[in-house]
Amino acid sequence: MARRELTVAVVEEIRRRLEGGRSVREIARALKCSRETVRRVRDGEVLCRAGPRESYRPWLDQVDWACVVEEFRLGHPLKFIWEERILGVTSYPNFWKAFYQKYPALKSAAVTPREFTPGERCEVDYAGGKIPWVNLKTGQVYEASVFVSVLGSSQLLFATAKEDMKSRNFLECHREMYEVFQGVPHVTVPDCLKTGVSKCHLYDPDINAAYAELAKHYGTAVVPARPKRPKDKALVEGAVRIVMRYFRWRYRPHTFVSVAEINRALREATEFLNQRPHSRFGVSRRERFEKLEKEKLKPLPSTVYEIFEYKDAKLHPDSHVFVEKIYYSAPHIYRGQTLRVKLSLNLVEIYHGLERVAVHPRCRSRDARRVTTLTHLPDNARAYREATPQNLLSQARFLSHDLHELFKELFEADALGHLRRAQGFIREARKEIELLGHDKARSHLQRAIHQMRAVHKIRVPYLRELLNRYQKQTYEDGDREIQRDLSNPLLRYNTQEEIHHVDCTTQKSLPRNEAPRLPFISRSNLEGGHGRGLEPA
Repeated sequence: MARRELTVAVVEEIRRRLEGGRSVREIARALKCSRETVRRVRDGEVLCRAGPRESYRPWLDQVDWACVVEEFRLGHPLKFIWEERILGVTSYPNFWKAFYQKYPALKSAAVTPREFTPGERCEVDYAGGKIPWVNLKTGQVYEASVFVSVLGSSQLLFATAKEDMKSRNFLECHREMYEVFQGVPHVTVPDCLKTGVSKCHLYDPDINAAYAELAKHYGTAVVPARPKRPKDKALVEGAVRIVMRYFRWRYRPHTFVSVAEINRALREATEFLNQRPHSRFGVSRRERFEKLEKEKLKPLPSTVYEIFEYKDAKLHPDSHVFVEKIYYSAPHIYRGQTLRVKLSLNLVEIYHGLERVAVHPRCRSRDARRVTTLTHLPDNARAYREATPQNLLSQARFLSHDLHELFKELFEADALGHLRRAQGFIREARKEIELLGHDKARSHLQRAIHQMRAVHKIRVPYLRELLNRYQKQTYEDGDREIQRDLSNPLLRYNTQEEIHHVDCTTQKSLPRNEAPRLPFISRSNLEGGHGRGLEPA
């Protein structure tokens, strides 16, 4: 049997057991060593102490270990710290070995690298942390989302920033990525985010319709990672860490003022990482990509991919769907059903199942206006919309000839723009006719329309003002003769011999002392013929 080597750990264990009151024989049997060795340790003949035997390294005193630990705890890579602080003092292997010897609790677990066929795989993901930027005009702070991707074989990095993680920006990031790679990998592996995967499943997830169209255009297969399985896309998880750590380290004192500035900084950071030698490959990511993977990628399509997105919207009872703050019409037979709306750069297409039922030009105003095709409406609604100007013209023809001519001019200029104004004119004309009669009202309307044309002020309030003015002039300039009803015996001065005391022209009676007083006649006297001052016939 080979002799067991006496190590520092064995000596320390012997001393610990001796201090605990164990016997020499018991210790030797437990540690499988001779009793003589235990006695030598007990008697002090073995003087070795616990702890690693370190040779004196003078460069250790030149390192500010407190600052190194602080930077490392902030998430910055140990290699970046070595390059900035200890590059000319010692080598990187000596530095990280000494660092982990002093701080073993900070040492991370070991990893096993995977190998991929060139051109086979590309993994994409959003970085967990966002990059803040300040709008100089308003002073408001925004956050940009960072999209990161990496090729499987060469591990070439790509990163770009967008305002948000919505579907349009997600697809735009893929298009930029394929253009930078100058090719398309056979498989694209995203995370289970909503813009990429509409419904997660362990074996058969549902891909978002717009994302599936992009994959079809570029000829790549979308294979999402399993839910809560980050190791399925371990490459991009590491790429996010590499890119964001270096980016935050390099631009830690910098304040960004736009997304475009962030993208310029990301391009510089990724280019530096792609050009530096890889610790495992021995060459840079860019060099490995040019030699091995570039020619294995699929070529880009001849046509540029037009980004669009799908949305589901319910067709309202008024035969319109509400999408992007705009109402678009669709055939009324699908009212109450959920339709699929395809939004491209210039068009809005509405689908019922696989059938396209409506196409509209896309409106960018976002002011809740309506984009309507009359053929989509029911027959009665279409008849109402088409006949409204004609109805107003026919009504004006019976009210006033001048009003009818005015409507014709207005509708020739802009039928829909003057529709409400024409309705107001019709209403005011009807009020005037009901008040004064047809002849007088038509005269007033004719004068008012000529006045509005003269001053170029075709407005409903101005028409009402003119009609009120003409009515007032009529009452002031009236010359009517008062006709008395001689058959009414209750009227004062209603006898033939006393009528001459009343001035009919001025409608004023003579003074009381100048007119003769008539005897009082009561109703009973008139009916019965009896009373004071009258004798029966």
